[in-house]
Parts: sequence; structure tokens; C-alpha cells
Amino acid sequence: MKFPGIKKDAKEEAPAAVAFEGNQPVNVIVVGPGNVGTPFLALAPGNPSGVQMVSVIRDAADLKGDLERFKPHIVLLSPEARNYHADLVYELTNNPDGPLAVVALAPPTGTFGQEMAQQGAVGFYTTPITTAIVEKFAAEARSLYDLAREKWHKPLIDSGVDRRTLESIGAQAYKTGVVTFWSTKGGDGKTVLAVNTACLLGLFAGKHVLLIDTDMNCGRVHLHLEVKPEQNTLFHLASDYMTNSNTLTGQILRRRVVSVDRIMDPRTKVVEPRLDVLFGLTDILQSSHPALKGEQGQAFMMALLDLAQRLYDFVLVDMGSNTQIGTHFGSLMSSDMVIFICSSDKSSLMPNRDTVKRLIQQADIAPDKFFMVLNRYDARDGLSPKDISEYMGMPLAAVVAEDTSREMMLAVNDGKPFVLSHLGKNNAAAEQTMHGLLAVAETIYPPMGQIITERSGGRGRRLFKAKK
Repeated sequence: MKFPGIKKDAKEEAPAAVAFEGNQPVNVIVVGPGNVGTPFLALAPGNPSGVQMVSVIRDAADLKGDLERFKPHIVLLSPEARNYHADLVYELTNNPDGPLAVVALAPPTGTFGQEMAQQGAVGFYTTPITTAIVEKFAAEARSLYDLAREKWHKPLIDSGVDRRTLESIGAQAYKTGVVTFWSTKGGDGKTVLAVNTACLLGLFAGKHVLLIDTDMNCGRVHLHLEVKPEQNTLFHLASDYMTNSNTLTGQILRRRVVSVDRIMDPRTKVVEPRLDVLFGLTDILQSSHPALKGEQGQAFMMALLDLAQRLYDFVLVDMGSNTQIGTHFGSLMSSDMVIFICSSDKSSLMPNRDTVKRLIQQADIAPDKFFMVLNRYDARDGLSPKDISEYMGMPLAAVVAEDTSREMMLAVNDGKPFVLSHLGKNNAAAEQTMHGLLAVAETIYPPMGQIITERSGGRGRRLFKAKK
């Protein structure tokens, strides 16, 4: 658990992954027969290249122990090594302890190089290994490791979903736009759903996502990401907008947003950030500032969303409940889709339905952009999802089950989005909740449904083969 003022012990905070900075040596393990491994002995520790062999082994079954002992950055792997098997490259590139670059040492005949690249190898050299190849590798080693870091992302590794499936999902085009998460009742789970959906679309599907916290009762997104807001809030950007003659530019917006890719795991190498966040108000008094009040606040929000949807694939808005506030109303007006969150509490459903009905009638908001998510649902509540959907007059996009395992609450209190640690194997209760969150993301971006399919019949992970 993480609470302000309570420091975790040193062992828990110590990073598990290996990274090099500046002139720190690049550690390499060679796995292959003697004729393949011997030429690389020229890169003995202390050589001027800064790339050093820390272990040369002939049997792939010995690799697991050497990985734990030497913490290498690169594994040079020959398919001619004893106990080599087809899944070994996949296992290494999905190393849960940190990025690991696999470079194939492929025989001149056959298709091992291409096959190993498909499994995740960042490159390959063809045997026999010559002095020129050793020198070429030494010159390229750091860039090869950087390439592996760009592909490695801990949430993806933990998920167990095949990397190729994730890359396929990220490559698919689909209609993008502004999605607002809203409910007229506090405590229905708007922020939890917005944060977890943003992580799924950005960190898993590989889309460029901006998450905006617009709740005028003070934002809560930062608590779910355990990030302390500074000069990167809605209040600061609204002040910029008013000072700049009610004009926003991409440069002004980029100065205020925070990329959270590396915050989610500092071992990630970010080339192009996938998930940016504009945090909410840090003091409720800020909501009364002229930059956010009334028509000025509405104009600011509509200008922000108009700009953001041209810069990002998806813009997700965590909106407060009161539609009489300018920024909130501006969010609804500018949205392409509204994820309307309900619980199975009848005292919540009735005012929710009445408010939405009046809003559609009086504000001329298209009813077909509303999609209902039934959150924290339990079949024992006495109302079926179908009945609730018909009562609300909205299509049911997803049902997120009540997590009786309390894993969701633990994630919230730990300041870490639930999906970052639960896309992999879960207990039955947490798995139901995970499927619901995936369904929310699929409503916005249908290719996410492939992950649900992968979970049902995807490949499992093998352990290193034991010695024969």
C-alpha cells in the first residue's frame, strides 16, 4: 500500500530491471556451440568497446541461472545451442524483470534468423562469426538494447498476451475521437473506469491517448496514478487559454500534459509517449477562477477538446456530475461518445434517467452517442442488466462486475490502475471485472476484442527446459 508520508522499505523500492547509463558497460551472454561463442571472447571485461561478455554457455538449459547471476542486457543466441527450443526467444523477450535484447546467431542455411525475429529477436548475425561481425556487434550493441527497451513494457509482459496480437491491434485503424465518462451521481466509478480504459487504449492497444480530469470538485485521477500534480492541471491550461486571448496551440497543450508511460514503469524507454494526462484541480477554490467559470469555462473546454482530438487518437474525459458547470457542459457538447455509468441502485437510476432525458431535450445533444456501462454489478441486486438498459433507454456497452476479491480496491489504494497488474491470470472474481473493463475499451475501440479472444485461447508460457 502507498500512502503519503509512509515510505516503502528499501527492498520493495529497489528496481528489478537492468539498465545502463552513460558509459556503463553493456553486459552480454552468448549461448551457442564453441565455434559460435569463442570469437566473442575478444569482448572480455575491460575491453575498450564498452561491450563485455559476462558468460559464454553451450547449453540453453544453463541460461536461466546465468540470467539471474549476471543480469545481462543482451543474449546472443544460436539455435544450434543444446536444448534450444522454438519458444526460447519469446520467453527471453518477455522477461518480466526488465528489457532483454535477443540477437540471433543464425546458420547460413535455413530460416532461423527470420523465425527468431518473428519471435521477438531484435536482429541477427549469420555464422560463421568473424572478427568483423564481433566488431559490428560491439558498435551496434547499445542501439540493439535500446530497440528492445522500446518494445518492452511491463504491463504487456505481465499480461501474457502474445506481443504479435498487441502489435496487430495497435496497427488497426478505427474511428477516433472524444469520449466522456459521466454519471450524475458521485461514487459510481467514473474515474476508475476512465483511468483503466486510458491505460488499455494507450499502454496495451498502442494508441495515442490523452486523459483529461475535468471534475470541478477537485480531480482524483492523480491518486489512481500516484502522481503529484504540479504545473500540469486543467486550471493552469485554462489560465493559459485566457491569457492567450482565448486561443490554444499544440505547444501550449504539450507544455501542460504529463506523459505517464515511464511513470507506470521507469524501465520503459519512451520514444513516442502513448498516454498523456492533464490532471484536475488541486484546490476546489480554483473552480471559481474566471478562467473556468461559466461561458468562459465552456469555451475553454470546447477549444481544448477540438485541439486535442486533432493531436491524439483518443481523448478521454473524466467529467464531474453537475452539467450546470461550464467545463462539464462543454465536455458533453464536444464528445463523440458518452460512456454513461450506472449502478444497479434504483435511487441512482431514476435521477440519472431524468437528467439525461432533460439534457437531450433541452441541450440538443444527440441521444445516440450515449452508451451505458453498468458498474460494480452483482446479480443478487435484483435488477438485470437488460432491464436497467431498457429503463435507461441506452444501449448496454459493458457490465463491470463487483470485484468481490477486492483486488480493484487494492489497486486504487495502491495508486496503480487495476489493468496494469490484472490483464494476466486472475482469480475468478477479478477476472470478471477485467473482462468488463476490456468490454468498455472495446466499445470505444472494437479491435480490443482480440485481447478478450486471446485470453480465452491464447498461448501459454513455457518454462526453460530442464537438462536431458
